[in-house]
Amino acid sequence: MDSDSGMVYGNQALVLSQKLKWNKGIAETLRNIGTYYYLRANYPLSLEYYLRSLKIEEACGNKKGIASCLSNIGVVYKGQEDYDKSLEYYSAAFKIDSSMMNKKGMAADLGNIGNAYKGQNNISKALEYHQKALKLYTELKNSKGMALNLGSIGNDYKSISQYDEALKNYLESLKLYEEIGNKSGITITLSNMGFIYLQQNKNKLAEECFLKSLKIGKESGLTKQVMEAEEYLSEVYKKNGNYKKAFDHYKNAMILKDSIFNEEKNKEITRKEMTYEFEKKEAATQAEYDKKTALQNAEIIITKAEVERKNIITYILVVSILLIILLSYLIYNRYKLKQEALLSAELLRQQDLRSKAIIEAEENERMRIARDLHDGVGQTLSAAKLNLSSLENKLKLTEIESQSALKNAMELVDDSVKEVRSVSHSMMPNALLKSGLVAAVREFINKLTGIDKLKIDLEITGLNQRLEPTTETILFRVLQEIVSNILKHAKANHITIQLIKHDNELTIIIEDNGVGFDTKKLNESGGIGLKNITSRIEFLQGRVDFDSNVGKGTTVIIEVPV
Repeated sequence: MDSDSGMVYGNQALVLSQKLKWNKGIAETLRNIGTYYYLRANYPLSLEYYLRSLKIEEACGNKKGIASCLSNIGVVYKGQEDYDKSLEYYSAAFKIDSSMMNKKGMAADLGNIGNAYKGQNNISKALEYHQKALKLYTELKNSKGMALNLGSIGNDYKSISQYDEALKNYLESLKLYEEIGNKSGITITLSNMGFIYLQQNKNKLAEECFLKSLKIGKESGLTKQVMEAEEYLSEVYKKNGNYKKAFDHYKNAMILKDSIFNEEKNKEITRKEMTYEFEKKEAATQAEYDKKTALQNAEIIITKAEVERKNIITYILVVSILLIILLSYLIYNRYKLKQEALLSAELLRQQDLRSKAIIEAEENERMRIARDLHDGVGQTLSAAKLNLSSLENKLKLTEIESQSALKNAMELVDDSVKEVRSVSHSMMPNALLKSGLVAAVREFINKLTGIDKLKIDLEITGLNQRLEPTTETILFRVLQEIVSNILKHAKANHITIQLIKHDNELTIIIEDNGVGFDTKKLNESGGIGLKNITSRIEFLQGRVDFDSNVGKGTTVIIEVPV
């Protein structure tokens, strides 16, 4: 029953079987006619013919025929989404096929039962029966049945978002369909695989599957599958930002949807014509039929259907144009927003690059000055000290006053050398360059512990690896600035410093028991040092909080992503 001409032959076969009183032929023909109406979604007529066939098969005691009728009736109820009824008839068919050990029928029944459970959204049961059906088809070496149920199992997993399992079954199904050359199965399976890849954001693989499905569907004249592939390709290209291709495939899908609609309406007209012919022939075997009246009624029905078809096509065209206009506006608006977002992102990126360049320039200048102090001024002072020592040996001064003056000069030079080295090291600690933030902080704190009446507690947790060099430098400068401010202004005798790394964030907590300050006036009169601290931490995409009250000390909390 793949074409409407099958209906004509079916009616002729039914009339002939009735004349010959051949019950088996009547029952089979009634089932074929029922299938014809089912494929055209005329479920009431389809059910009527299946029930008529069932009645004859039961009278004849033909178990195989009874099972076939029950299975077909289950299909009708499934088409009407009455899954409870369909499950009832599928189960009855399976019981009869099992009693006869009709494995092919049993496999088909098990697959149908799985479909009914899927309709009820009972996916665990659906999987159970589809897998049983697959096992039987495998025993029978029925490639088509195996491919069909592998696809059903894939659909079950797809409905519960277990995409890896779904994809595995689709791949096996596709291989079998390719071996037997089933173009329809190949096209549908490729489309399902494309859907899975689309959900997994594997857009390139999804595109390949939909393009293959589209190609084979076009070659095989599978209009519905081609329409589905066009719709999915539109979605793929929309996700990739290729709105022109997305719109082209969407437009193709809409054209095909109109074509399918026209085809369905034409089939509806043909169905009415075939129904008329069948009723005319059936009535002719029993009594005289008024052909003229029947023909007029058929023509009226066809005319009405044609008018209805044209009205619906006009409506669809208008709606399609409006949708295209709306979609074009949305695509343009989205493109505009996307361009604005890209511009904003680029401005932020350029700002970050400028900030980073400034900070790097500052650090390079520090390094240059530290190097000049150490290698230039420091070496000059050392040379001066050596010359003074040499002069002391050559002059052999006897006057105590002269010896004292020379000794003081050498001590001043020595102190200057130490001061130059101290300043040079402070500007760019070797520990920071060689060993990283942790070592530099420890060295910095160790140098401060000699200050009278000052206690510094340092705790470092989780910071076992070095950070990005710029981040380490900025954090060290910030910590250095905060401690310097405490020593200059806070009048504190106890400082606690904590560096805590957890997950992808570094937290630095610095507390002192000094005089504190009013944080409400921070934005109004904050010094350059505090502004530098804030701007540097913001550059690292972090945040800094100052918690202080007059007379109650200060707590600084810095949080930076690393």
